[in-house]
Amino acid sequence: MRGLTRRAGLALVLIAVAPAAGAGDSDPDYGLAPAKVADGIYVLWGRQEALTQANGANIANAAFVVGSDSVLAVDAGPTRRYGEQMLAAIGAVTDRPVATLVITHHHLDHSFGMAAFAAAGAEIVIHAEALPALDRDSEILLANMNELIGPDWLAGTAIGAPTRLVRAPETVDLGGRAVRILAFAGGHSPGDLAVIDEATATLIAGDLVFMGRAAAVLHADIPTWLDQIDHLAAMGWRRLIPGHGPLVGAPAELDPLRDYLGFVEDFPRRSHGRGDSPLEALMVPLPPRFAALAQIEAEYQRAIFSQFNKFDRLDTATPPPPE
Repeated sequence: MRGLTRRAGLALVLIAVAPAAGAGDSDPDYGLAPAKVADGIYVLWGRQEALTQANGANIANAAFVVGSDSVLAVDAGPTRRYGEQMLAAIGAVTDRPVATLVITHHHLDHSFGMAAFAAAGAEIVIHAEALPALDRDSEILLANMNELIGPDWLAGTAIGAPTRLVRAPETVDLGGRAVRILAFAGGHSPGDLAVIDEATATLIAGDLVFMGRAAAVLHADIPTWLDQIDHLAAMGWRRLIPGHGPLVGAPAELDPLRDYLGFVEDFPRRSHGRGDSPLEALMVPLPPRFAALAQIEAEYQRAIFSQFNKFDRLDTATPPPPE
């Protein structure tokens, strides 16, 4: 039964996130409301949901840091409309310009609103390893988004071009406020960025951290990602803003994420090694401790297919033993 391919897995995932009843509004509003979590640090909380017409793909957190001279934004949401409304939400908090937008990684729920920031004159920063993935995947993802959330939300959305690539940590001065950009390669995605505000010891982690939601592993190397989580946990922050889910107050709160990722690496590997198919692996009940994670059915299903695909490729790449 191993003949089932990644395409079959993706088809099942698309069924799992099929659109709800449409927004039905030619000018839909995300209703973005910045929440202050520390001095000069604001979050726009995404929903712990699938992509639907009802939410316009607003499922990820975005954030911004206000300095004396300028603002640094982190992630731009899934559409140009989101990016424009995020800029308006920032403008309701401060009249300082958004000089820098950090895109934590190439996934659509974090990056597809970047063109709105480019039009506003912001420098767009992304990990150097994320750019090829963005270039490769963006057009097909836009087409899929049109089916999932509808053309009203997507009006005017085109993939913007980052203006600066980052491979190593660097510091941005917002005017008496130092913000560090941290670079991580090959964990959750080909290239992830995180941001730490030194004044408040607030870490904005992007999708290196999921809280209360099943982590997406489609482009992940899980052992590398787990090492990166350990690195983040040891950084001495006071609060952490994850890519999905609520505010994190202590490193121990990352343990459930480690547990889930460890399981999603170990169980499919053992199942694949026994000769199971992805569907046979999915017939084994998940441990009850994961049942409360948001989007667990869709994400776990996608994880099984992507992990089996990875192990199939590794098997193909390994030469047969000598006779």
